[in-house]
Amino acid sequence: MKPDREYQNKLISPDELLGILKPGNRVFLSSGPAMPSRSVGAIVASENTNVQDLELIQLITLGDLLTKEACHERKYRLKTFNIGETISCEFNEGNVDFIPANLMEIPLLLKSGAVGIDVAIVTASPPDRNGYMSLGVAVDVSNIAVQMARVVVVEINPAMPVTYGETMIHLNQVHHVIESDRPILERPWKKWDDQLDRIGWHIANLVEDGSTVSLHAGRTYDAIASHMKGKRNLGIYTNVISDWVMELVEAGAVPYNRSRYRGGQVTSSYCYGTRALYDYVDRNPIFEFYPIARLVNPNVTRRIPNMVSIMNVQQIDVSGESVIFYPGDNLLSGYESKFIFAMGAALSRRGKTIIAVRSVDPEGNSNIVISHDRNRERVRATLGYARYVVTEFGVANLFGKSIRERVISLIDIAHPDHRESLLEQAKQFGYVYKDQIYVIKNAKNYPVELETVKSFKDGLEVKFRPIKPSDEDMMRRLFYQFSDESKYLRYFAKIQTMPHTKMQEYVNIDYVDTVSIVGVISRDRSEEIIAEARYSYYPREKTHELAFIVEEAYQGKGIASFLVEYLLKIGKERGLKTLSATVLPENKKMLRVFDRSSVEHASKYSDGVIAVTFKLQ
Repeated sequence: MKPDREYQNKLISPDELLGILKPGNRVFLSSGPAMPSRSVGAIVASENTNVQDLELIQLITLGDLLTKEACHERKYRLKTFNIGETISCEFNEGNVDFIPANLMEIPLLLKSGAVGIDVAIVTASPPDRNGYMSLGVAVDVSNIAVQMARVVVVEINPAMPVTYGETMIHLNQVHHVIESDRPILERPWKKWDDQLDRIGWHIANLVEDGSTVSLHAGRTYDAIASHMKGKRNLGIYTNVISDWVMELVEAGAVPYNRSRYRGGQVTSSYCYGTRALYDYVDRNPIFEFYPIARLVNPNVTRRIPNMVSIMNVQQIDVSGESVIFYPGDNLLSGYESKFIFAMGAALSRRGKTIIAVRSVDPEGNSNIVISHDRNRERVRATLGYARYVVTEFGVANLFGKSIRERVISLIDIAHPDHRESLLEQAKQFGYVYKDQIYVIKNAKNYPVELETVKSFKDGLEVKFRPIKPSDEDMMRRLFYQFSDESKYLRYFAKIQTMPHTKMQEYVNIDYVDTVSIVGVISRDRSEEIIAEARYSYYPREKTHELAFIVEEAYQGKGIASFLVEYLLKIGKERGLKTLSATVLPENKKMLRVFDRSSVEHASKYSDGVIAVTFKLQ
């Protein structure tokens, strides 16, 4: 039968749809923005006796069509796999059946018949001349519902974009067609605040060119994407895309020519945003949509190299082992769906799993806690997959760290008003040394504006930032990398050990009289300090003394020269008139670095050392 004739033969009105339904029917509805609005509206408004006691099955319920009143009247009972903000109240009141399941299990539940379907109502684009219709912006498990249902009804909506991937169904797969001109649901765009903007900046700095990124819907992800427009050769692999994807594609960050098999272009299951986004994905080949059974399989995601997954949570404990997810989270934007991608990223070659959290809640309480004392029903384990935690105050790398190191790292990025109390609680629990130093006055002085990234010979990329108390263990490892000769040339003494008591004093600085800049490299998923330079004020001599040291394996690449120039620049901007350095004559490398400096300086030999003075003003 020709598609046009078949379409007309299958075309029914909403009233005719109501006549098809029977009490007790299990009715599957396409989810999220693809809600079959005209059909659902007719069901809810109907007084027909046969449209009673229906069981409506939906993965994600958005909008306000499925009302509490109709549920109270026993017209239907909603069976869902999430308890997001739109239906959490009804669930708490006993009006909704919640099926605990993760994204990977849902296709199996439907395909096995454990969750049966009598009637499937899905939204699709108008059929083309060959009779094919696109499921558009919500693929999820609709293909399985079409296969398993006794009766299949398609709500044809011209507002539904045609998308590529595994989105097509054919007229001969459906029994009835309903026409609709209602707009599909949109997610209004809202500007993010300064906290999220700073979090987005930190996270974007962790994303390398050539990565495949799992972003989701929400203002946190809008903020992250806004700082990624300068990246190159990215891919997007996630369960849901939103308006941020348009900016990344238009900026050239996500190219058309990177292989999708290796994580390139944009691959998703949902699209939830403004009408502009729906128009953008319409017949756009850079976007492909797939059922979640394929998309969220960790055995697939782990094969994508440089996979970066980002989860936003409401609260995290100081070990990074447990979090509290947001009360409004659902399968579209919530923790459970994001965690699937986090598992894949953690197992991916050079992959990263990043947790984003605001440092404080709206009442000013710390979101980094010793233990979760409230909202325990929303506590979830990270199962060791958390690699990085990011707040507006910085980044904590947890990979390979002990509990003690994790606690100090997370306290370092907590809100300054809460760091001392967190440290005291951590001491009580035995998480850190009893003599652990953390000076809150110093922490508040941390000059985040001094953080920068620089590339050197052989493609070496080094992040430079002020030293932190949490750098104690990395600085100790740097110390023990040096030969006895290098230690002598730097410290003017034969120092064999650098225990905790000495090193914690070294890394706890005030950022005023003492400024220390460390050079950090990423080695796979771990970090390593390879260089440090500092100046300190000595009141007796009334001078600021400058010194630096670079790990021997990274010498000769220009790192020392950069550090010296950077410290001289910092000193000049802070109003210092001079910076001095005391060098042993046999330290030829340090002297050459000083000689190449662009700042005017003078050298003087006296008492077995060379005094170098830089004139800054």
